[in-house]
Amino acid sequence: MSKSGSSIHIAIAFDENYLTPVYTLLTSIVENNKQEAIVIHAIVTGLTAEQRQELQQYAVARGSNVHYYDIEESFARDFVLPPTLWWTASIYYRLMFPLVLPAEVQKFIYLDTDIIVLGKLRTLFATDMKGLPVAAVRDFVDMRPELNIHEPDSYFNSGVLLIDRAEWVRRDVTNKVIDFIRNNAEKLVYPDQDALNAVLTSNWLKLDSRFNRMYMEIPKDQPRKQLQEFLQDTVILHYTTQHKPWSMLGENRLRDLYFKYLAQVPKKYRRRYDDFEWNRHKVRKMIEIRLGELAIDYPAMITRWLKK
Repeated sequence: MSKSGSSIHIAIAFDENYLTPVYTLLTSIVENNKQEAIVIHAIVTGLTAEQRQELQQYAVARGSNVHYYDIEESFARDFVLPPTLWWTASIYYRLMFPLVLPAEVQKFIYLDTDIIVLGKLRTLFATDMKGLPVAAVRDFVDMRPELNIHEPDSYFNSGVLLIDRAEWVRRDVTNKVIDFIRNNAEKLVYPDQDALNAVLTSNWLKLDSRFNRMYMEIPKDQPRKQLQEFLQDTVILHYTTQHKPWSMLGENRLRDLYFKYLAQVPKKYRRRYDDFEWNRHKVRKMIEIRLGELAIDYPAMITRWLKK
């Protein structure tokens, strides 16, 4: 199958904890962009040589390619990292892409690994950057005066970034962000994201939310059919917050889309839940969540069942 246009360059950064979501993300990218030449640039730590090779072979078999870039595993280990179930030092790796990518890569899309791609990436990749280093989608965060953000809708989510590499380097964004992290740890709630926002205040291009649909946007009380209508123009679905599809108690109503692409992943990496345990309290809570969703999707069925 012939590919159209110039290559779309995509950057991902992860460690051994996120290998399964990376396979799922890659599957969704190539599945929904079959006419494009997709080049994946990856900064990874913690993977074996065999795991790297298997991921590369998986990408090549689907018409893509993976280029690996090594950084010191100690990088960012001393950066602030609030305790959560999903953040590791790899969240900071994205800062290095503009410095390590080859010069011919003038523009690239950075994607977090808790993402699936549902639409065509060409529209995003072809966005006119208007001389700015970053294009992004605003996040659901109000003013953050400690970051010098005083206007609503002026804070972006760093999970999807369109980056003009030359402009980023010209403005020395990487070093400025690292300096901010080292000198302002007490201000960082969402570590790398806060630092990027502080450094790039009023110097980023606002993208339409279809390029980074987040948990807060998903209607909680709509049946599945209406959710499909909600997703019609969505290009990138981002599983933000703790409600990851691989979390046993995740409440994201769109997690089934993740499992759709996970089903194509090699069996050895096809892990459905990272935190499943036969704990009666957790199992009961999981059942309650699923029954609540069924009640929204099939209210008549649930009503009949309760009457029996």
